[in-house]
Amino acid sequence: MVHSSLTVVSIYGHNDGAGAIPAILKSMEELPGSIGLLLSSAKPENLPDQIEWQQIGYLGYQQYSVFVMHSLYSFINTDYCLIVQDDGWILNGKNWREEFYNYDYIGAPCHAAIVNNELKMYFSWVEDKERIVIQNGGISLRSKRLLQAPNKYGLTHIPAQDINLWNEDVQLSGIYRPVLEAYGLRFAPEFLAKHFAIEYLCPVFHGDLDLSRLVGHHATSRKLVSASHIVVDLESVVSYREPDVMSHFQSLGYTIEYAANRNHQA
Repeated sequence: MVHSSLTVVSIYGHNDGAGAIPAILKSMEELPGSIGLLLSSAKPENLPDQIEWQQIGYLGYQQYSVFVMHSLYSFINTDYCLIVQDDGWILNGKNWREEFYNYDYIGAPCHAAIVNNELKMYFSWVEDKERIVIQNGGISLRSKRLLQAPNKYGLTHIPAQDINLWNEDVQLSGIYRPVLEAYGLRFAPEFLAKHFAIEYLCPVFHGDLDLSRLVGHHATSRKLVSASHIVVDLESVVSYREPDVMSHFQSLGYTIEYAANRNHQA
């Protein structure tokens, strides 16, 4: 499958983004025909020729979310973009499904939320019938139509005291999801998103997940530091099925280095 309508993009407004180069290259390799793009405050000295670079201004943690919601669309010239980071990339492009392109947003299911007068976050997986599963933005497929939607429909970023509510993936796939769906945008159903990518696994949601069918992942405790070498926070190994995840990475040819007390800032 050729992915000529896809831009693999990484956004680093607080440094030159050099750390994301392995993730961009690996994702492009797994998705032949895709375009590589790095948006950062300075151009890395070691940027490969196959990755385009465009300069952006400084972005702090909260400013990143506003940028993704309201500015990213202007840098994307293809029908779709795939956001990747040094801790989120495509593991196995052979598992990519053509039907992914039928949706405007797909991300790794990361937790469940209840939407009423305010968004109440549950970092355990709740079974409430009204819950909405938040799809992680750190590795996510988005249509150009989705990127343009907040500005087109006047959906402003909602400031919040709770940092989790501030995040753009929570706002798009949680708070604003019913509004966006009313405008005709499509979010991937849970069963499809579950096999698109993972963050951390939970028995309620991921107990039957076949890792061999997985496309990608995003988690701050797993960072790609070179073409096939991952540094993993030792503390994360106690997470549900995390040893299985590590074994799966090794089956794909990755080497793993365990380190303690890593900084998990996204």
